[in-house]
Amino acid sequence: MIVKVLSTVQEFINSLDDPTQAKVYKGIKLLREFGPKLNQPHSKKIGNNLYELRTLGKIQIRIVYCFNKDLSIVIHGFIKKSNKISKQELKLAKQKQRQLAF
Repeated sequence: MIVKVLSTVQEFINSLDDPTQAKVYKGIKLLREFGPKLNQPHSKKIGNNLYELRTLGKIQIRIVYCFNKDLSIVIHGFIKKSNKISKQELKLAKQKQRQLAF
């Protein structure tokens, strides 16, 4: 599967410390390898064609992506601070998904 990472998400990933970056890139590698078949604990559906890569550890990172045919587009990333995804983060992810127009 082809995985495209939006520049804003790449900047977010680059801002993380090295061990956390490595975990995020491992998740992206799994997404590339398994595509839509990737599931928990690595990935979870959070909306209509909206999924999160789950990076666990001292800092919990969520990388949001969606699919378009054989392409996966990473559209949003954030540090998870509570048990649920904040409404604001979910709203941002959905806005970015709509901007892709698919």
